[in-house]
Amino acid sequence: MSDEHDRPEFGPSGYLPPRAAKRARKIVLRAPLGLQWVVGSLVVGAVVVVAGVLWLTGDDTPGEPWVALGPVSEVGPASHEPGLDLLLTANGRVRAFADAGEKRLDYCPASRRIESADGGVWSLTGRGLGGHESLEEHPTLVRDGVLYVDPTRTSSGPPPDDEPVEPACAT
Repeated sequence: MSDEHDRPEFGPSGYLPPRAAKRARKIVLRAPLGLQWVVGSLVVGAVVVVAGVLWLTGDDTPGEPWVALGPVSEVGPASHEPGLDLLLTANGRVRAFADAGEKRLDYCPASRRIESADGGVWSLTGRGLGGHESLEEHPTLVRDGVLYVDPTRTSSGPPPDDEPVEPACAT
């Protein structure tokens, strides 16, 4: 029998091993890859490295409307930010509540709550206690130990708790 009849009518000879040709389940590349594959992989690797360096060394401080308030370590349980009329509390995370108007919020160390001169009481998360409305919260962000707040936006606080609560501090 001649060698012509054993060869398939498609593809180069020796492209598939005899068992794979019968079952047609796998393809084995027998030709070496060209120089374009080496150059292409080097170019893609260089692009990934440059993008990674730019991302890691970029400035990650937030822009407008975020305002830097200083080191987050100086917040304590609660502190006032008079320039923005904010009360900052730190209880697991830093929160910023609007402190404008007649409320004049203050932190009460005896009860570990926020209280106002008119007898209002709130938890450190801003939840209104004793029938008071919950406090609106400004978004906060910490980058490299510096606290930032967005004074232009607020979100509503958690649902208030109607159970009666007496203020613990004389304000």
